[in-house]
Amino acid sequence: MIETNISNTTEIWILVAATAATVLFGFTRWLIAERDRFQRHRLGVFRGAVPMQPSHVPWYRRLGSSIAASRIIGTVEQQRLLKLLAAVGIRGRGNLANFIALKACGGLVSAGLLWMGLELGQKFANVMLIRLGLVGIAFIVGWRLPDFILGHMIKRRRLRLEAGIPDALDLLVICAESGLSLNQSIEEISKQLRASHKDVADEFEITSAEMRVVPDFGQALDNMVERIGLPDLRSLVATLKQSLKFGTPLAESLRTIAAGMRATRQARYEQRAARLPVLLAIPMAMFILPCLLMIVGTPVVLRIMGVFKTFYIGIGHP
Repeated sequence: MIETNISNTTEIWILVAATAATVLFGFTRWLIAERDRFQRHRLGVFRGAVPMQPSHVPWYRRLGSSIAASRIIGTVEQQRLLKLLAAVGIRGRGNLANFIALKACGGLVSAGLLWMGLELGQKFANVMLIRLGLVGIAFIVGWRLPDFILGHMIKRRRLRLEAGIPDALDLLVICAESGLSLNQSIEEISKQLRASHKDVADEFEITSAEMRVVPDFGQALDNMVERIGLPDLRSLVATLKQSLKFGTPLAESLRTIAAGMRATRQARYEQRAARLPVLLAIPMAMFILPCLLMIVGTPVVLRIMGVFKTFYIGIGHP
């Protein structure tokens, strides 16, 4: 009996080792084939026989493109997702397909984890309808979770843009007073703010590139306002468009707008600071107040208990 168990264990370990060796050999062969394919593609690009862009498309991008082309994602939803990705600073080819693939994978992972939890816990084993409903809810939550994360990233980026726009306006005033044109001033701002306010520099760089392509500078400025989404920028864009149209001086108007944006930002900071006492009252009531009551009230309770104990002993033993 013992020899049979030893023999079975040995066979299992041999099978596991053979399986691992097969998987490792297959993975090594795949890496060699991918490296050879990449080298052949680079050689073909160098010779001019194949186009510059590689023909290989990742599986997640193919998945996202398939879902985006289906009826699940309409044109309106695609435009909304593109605006959200642009607002967070994610640009480039294939980002929409990658984000949709991320949403699909998040939904599948959430649904799979919940199904495994229900199977391990034997929950609702006899009621398949409730189990399928819970799995569907988990899929919807996993599908929508990247949207919530993206919304949080957009808020954080808008705060950084809000903090850097007044400095950009001051640089715009300096550039305007030095005799630079509007597109040259915006390009210079994108270079100077790269170290301190990268998000602001990226937006001004995109606006500068659009000004070199679009015949109407006002359209490029409107696109910047739509991407950033700050209400304070509308007055700035109106001033810049007025200067482009009528040739009015920019320096004094930009100083006024920058001072107003700083005052608005300071008022917003003061409003957030004024909310702190109200927000701190909740943890104080939950954590600090019970401890304070215990420290203050425990000696009094012990003294009262001692008095009643003395009174009880005095009654029972005259």
